[in-house]
Amino acid sequence: MYQRQDIIAVVQARMGSSRLPGKVLMPLKDRPALWHIIQRIKSVELIDQIVVATSTEPDDDPIVDFLEWLDEPMVRPFRGPHKDVLSRFYLALCDDPPDVVVRVTGDNPLVSVSHLERMIKKLVDEDIDGVDAHFEKTGLTRGFGSEVYRYQALVDAHLLAVDPEEREHVSLFIKRRPHAFDVAYPEPDPELCSDLRLTMDYREDYELLDAVYRAFYRSGERLECRRVLQWLRERPDLGGANADIRV
Repeated sequence: MYQRQDIIAVVQARMGSSRLPGKVLMPLKDRPALWHIIQRIKSVELIDQIVVATSTEPDDDPIVDFLEWLDEPMVRPFRGPHKDVLSRFYLALCDDPPDVVVRVTGDNPLVSVSHLERMIKKLVDEDIDGVDAHFEKTGLTRGFGSEVYRYQALVDAHLLAVDPEEREHVSLFIKRRPHAFDVAYPEPDPELCSDLRLTMDYREDYELLDAVYRAFYRSGERLECRRVLQWLRERPDLGGANADIRV
């Protein structure tokens, strides 16, 4: 049975992407991608607060400006190290530590709410260190994924990780050490699985997601991942527009 925990979602966001600069604030049906991510996370009743963790670089000022304009009580910005993202997460949470941390990246405006809810419940019910939805391990459509980790596991990683790659990729230290951390990769609903690419790293990715949002998004409604996949399967020319990207 699910036991109530203090859960904070951290959205990792920055403006300085070399492949698609400013992507987190690019419009999808007249709203910034970051706005859509926040709304999707807000619909997860188990989550108590959302922190948008960006860097101290001046280029990321527009993210903080947007959040101040949004004036959403459940959402707060945090600014920390640019490349040491693991420190950014730790510093964002250490003053009022939660039990559980949800990690969502700013390039996933279609993060699956239903799978995230399942992951949270699995972590709490089974008392494990982490639950991860990485597409290579689960088959979940790329762009639908998120991560759920015990706060203490992230603290351990912060204190012990020295490899720059493990400092930049928040959960990498944990996932590389299965002897020390119990991380699960649960099988998603098959209707959420595909080879399509619905993350936002390149201009082609953005154009596909823009087409999806223009076709489906209605104010006040949550865009359903299953419906998106069904629609794209019927339009292989559209869904295949970014198929050659392998990063």
